[in-house]
Amino acid sequence: MASILPIGQNIKKLREEEGVTQQQLADALGVTFQAVSKWECGATAPDVAMLPEIAEFFGVSVDDLFRPPAAAYRNRFERLLSRYETDIRQTEVFDQANREFSRLISENAASAADLRGFAYLNELRARHHLQLAEKYYRMALEEGEKSKDAAYYKTERQYIHFLSGLGRHRENIERHSALLEREPDNPMRYCSLTAAYLYAGDPENAADTAERGLVRFPECALLLCYAGDAYKRMGRGECAADCWNRAWQLDPELIDARYSLAFDLAERGETEKAGEVFREIMEWNRQRGFYLENRWIHAELRKLERKRGQD
Repeated sequence: MASILPIGQNIKKLREEEGVTQQQLADALGVTFQAVSKWECGATAPDVAMLPEIAEFFGVSVDDLFRPPAAAYRNRFERLLSRYETDIRQTEVFDQANREFSRLISENAASAADLRGFAYLNELRARHHLQLAEKYYRMALEEGEKSKDAAYYKTERQYIHFLSGLGRHRENIERHSALLEREPDNPMRYCSLTAAYLYAGDPENAADTAERGLVRFPECALLLCYAGDAYKRMGRGECAADCWNRAWQLDPELIDARYSLAFDLAERGETEKAGEVFREIMEWNRQRGFYLENRWIHAELRKLERKRGQD
């Protein structure tokens, strides 16, 4: 009997924490509710072959089922958080924990520990989405390798930005240095390495890479745009503006060059010139149907007007 009681008590404790009835557990396991009742009161023990299924249902190990009953989780939210922590791919468990926390908030029953737990729950969810993002960036790059068109290199630069946001600057720089060494006749390799240095907060090496690339590819608009970004961070405003203007002349679709110039002018207090460039951007957006983007530009123009009023 002593060997039966711990597992029965644990099953009861876990079931109650999950908020499921004996019948619901029985249905999930393919047994009768009477069998579950007998386990919980210690009259019988589950068949050994069923233990892994029981453990999986509750998100614990088989060994946990036999340990002396420990203190219960403070509440159902804490229990769900613990389950989610074991496998952050469990979207259903995340949703359950999220709903349970919302219930605690609505009842003014959430403690400081619950608030901390909810923050951790969302941190775990963020990790899951970051893993997904990296997975699909890699898949997109593998697929793009077949053609290496403009979309491929755009994905590559977005992936550089993504990894930089995770602090993986060295990985970016080493990878794109190696790619440039293998493909020195590809201007996009200079662009990608320049971007990697920029996102790593190293404008000097970014400018050096861009300059080396522009010797070979003086009409690469994207490389000029990145060079401008590097010069700006180095405090070389005139060089930056010259690069952005040249990039725009070479490629009128490279609107990033206009954005960079407009914000730089605004930061330097040249509000009239900044306003002119912002209005150019608005017209560019309007012609292409990018009306949502123009809401943002309207907001920037209002900031400039307020600034001129203060001056």
